[in-house]
Amino acid sequence: MTLVAVAGGVLSGLALLPALAHAEEAGLDRAIGKALFERPWVPAPSSTRANDGLGPLFDARSCSACHPAGAGRGATALDAAGRPEGLGLVLSLIREDGAADPVYGRRMETMTLPGVPAEGEIAVAVEQGRRVPRIENAGYGPLDPATFISLRAAPQLRGRGLLEQVDDAAILALEDPDDRDGDGVRGRARRLDHAEGGSAIGRFGWKASHATLASQAAEAFSLDLGLSTPERPEPWGDCSEAQTACRNAPHGRDAEGEPEIGDAIVRRIVAYLAALKVPESGADRRGARLFASTGCATCHRPELPLRDGGTVALFTDVLLHDMGDGLADPAGVPGAAAGEWRTAPLAGLSRGLARGAGLLHDGRAADVAQAVRWHGGEATRARARFDALDMRERRALLDYVSSL
Repeated sequence: MTLVAVAGGVLSGLALLPALAHAEEAGLDRAIGKALFERPWVPAPSSTRANDGLGPLFDARSCSACHPAGAGRGATALDAAGRPEGLGLVLSLIREDGAADPVYGRRMETMTLPGVPAEGEIAVAVEQGRRVPRIENAGYGPLDPATFISLRAAPQLRGRGLLEQVDDAAILALEDPDDRDGDGVRGRARRLDHAEGGSAIGRFGWKASHATLASQAAEAFSLDLGLSTPERPEPWGDCSEAQTACRNAPHGRDAEGEPEIGDAIVRRIVAYLAALKVPESGADRRGARLFASTGCATCHRPELPLRDGGTVALFTDVLLHDMGDGLADPAGVPGAAAGEWRTAPLAGLSRGLARGAGLLHDGRAADVAQAVRWHGGEATRARARFDALDMRERRALLDYVSSL
């Protein structure tokens, strides 16, 4: 080998060093993010400040408590009294004006720290298959008359981070709010206004209420764990001004006022979630054809294009669709009507079913067939085509969706 060739090899190797160092750093960030996702947080003050700040009101002590089995779907089962059997169901408080309830905030949290009155317990009645939630043992009196409640299930998170790599243009190209093609489907993107001007496309959450994983994570830290972040700096989480003991309880902010969860922690958790691979499913061509011919694939798009030229197979179009009265919330919110829901990604559905987690936003459907029955509004024609299938075709389609 000539000296020139040796020198060239050395230089080539040196050129790779920054890329290798970056890969190692990224891998370390993901590993740290996984540990943080699974870490149980504790109330302040603790012997290790990096672990404290939980509450004063919260629904869980760790992210993985509601997103178990590697960021999977949370538990949705109810006991004989209509109470959640595990963590994974929460009670959202919604108002048409977008404001928080003046006493209870944006969430009815079920856990509290010593000395802080509890907000209440979740109870659910099942009426003709529909889950009707209520607050029992309400600690601060009745809700404001303009506040409504809605049961929400903690969703599957695996692979969802790739939605940030889908161009806005690709999502907007799927919009058809005026149903120009006459297929009965009128999906539209949810545009989230920035305080400084402009807007972003909502991609995450049941109502497409977040444009980024970081934003969704900040909301979860605030509402689910009562932990402050740079985006949501209130150290008392979801405690309202009316909840004096809650506001005055110990918290984990330091003397300089830094949030309990710094930007570095948020970034690493996002890195972990973003790196989780999309759950794989078997190649069932017959099932895929039926999925398309019935119209399921119109909204649950098998693939979306990524900026790097690849695709992601999450089975969603990220658009809001009116799903009819059967699935509607008791009220809408600014930017999303009561019956509008972002098309739920189906990738990973089989894992949730295997763990006994129910489907739809409140876990009411025990299987895919039940979930289809609740589809109305823009999905009415697709449901009618499903009903028109013979028994073998219907079974093949259900098996296909259940395998995703």
